[in-house]
Parts: sequence; structure tokens; C-alpha cells
Amino acid sequence: MSKMTKTLIAAAALMVSMGAQAATLQQTLPQSVTIYDVENNPGSLNFAQFDSHLGKLTSVTFELFSTLNGSIKLTNNDLGSGWFSVKTGADMTATVGGKTVVAENWVTPGYLLAAGGSVNDALPTQLISKVLSFSQPADLLAFIGTGSYSAALSAISDQSLAAGGNAKYGTDVTVDGYAQVTYTYTTAPVPEPETYAMLLAGLGLVGAASAKRKAKKAA
Repeated sequence: MSKMTKTLIAAAALMVSMGAQAATLQQTLPQSVTIYDVENNPGSLNFAQFDSHLGKLTSVTFELFSTLNGSIKLTNNDLGSGWFSVKTGADMTATVGGKTVVAENWVTPGYLLAAGGSVNDALPTQLISKVLSFSQPADLLAFIGTGSYSAALSAISDQSLAAGGNAKYGTDVTVDGYAQVTYTYTTAPVPEPETYAMLLAGLGLVGAASAKRKAKKAA
């Protein structure tokens, strides 16, 4: 192989390496099972670890979903009419990968009640979510492997009279929880089509030059 041929091949290989682009992809795991009434039934959600054969893991997104349901009972014990408001809901906590995220799911409905009036109100379902992200190499280790990991869920509810005077009130609320995990990773660099075209053109020049030299020798 001549020195020129070697140079052309080396240049073509260099173009391929320079034109290679690492692809960034995402893998979203199936939504976890739902734990109903987390306050009275704390538990864990399980997820499959990231398969390192797919590429290099660069970040993990854990999204916690909290669904609030319930009802409010309220009686105006004042001698006159008035405006009353009750704050109720729950904080749902998830611990995963050594970190904690809290989904604060609260409502504060209000009612205008006559003296002695009362209300028994069903709360509309309210869904919220909170995101926990991981990107540091040390944090990502817990998510890589062929097994699984878990997120521990717990919740605490409360109630308070946010507005109004003399009133009797009570709430009955529950929060259901589930989560979803998304892996972001990079794959091995892949040359772009234009790079392949330049490589083929370079190899064509090598072939043409070689054929020309052989023709001159034959003459």
C-alpha cells in the first residue's frame, strides 16, 4: 500500500470519527401500580433498573403523582350568616435513590352559610405531581443494573378552619399515589450520512489513484 493510499484512508477514518454524533434517547418505564389511601396503607413502588447495555445513563426523572379525594362537613354555629372556609388535604412523601420528594395536595373550599346552616360537600378529585431528578454519577449508580429498586410512599393528612367564626367541621380525605420513571441516556457515537458519503468519495479516489498507477506500470 502506497504512502498516498495510507494517507487517504487515514483522512477518511478521521472524517468518520469527527462526524460521529452520540444519540440521546429516553426510556419511560410503565406507570407503577397505584397505592390507594397511602396514609393508612403506606408501601413501596418497584421499578426495573436501567440496562447499561443500552448506553450510558445521564439522568433519571422520578415523577410522583398524588390523587386527592374526600368530603367536608361544616356547620355554622354563629347567630348570623357568614363565610367559612376549610383547608384540607395531605402531604405525600416518596423516598427513592436516597432522596425525598413531597407532593403537597391541598384544597381550601369556601361556603356561605346561614345561621345554623350546614353543608356536606364531596371534594372534586385533584391530581398533582412533583418531580425528583438525578444527574450526578454517584446518584445514578442506584438505578443501574439488572434488578429493581423501590420508592417508599407515606402520607399525612390534616384539616383546619381557614376562614369563619364559630363552626363545627370535619373532613374525610384520602390520597392515592403512583409514580413514573424516565431514563435519559446516550448511545455510542453514530456517523451521520454526510460522513459516510465523504468516506465513500475518499475510498473512490483511492481506487482511482491505484488504478491509474497500475495502468502506467502496464504501459
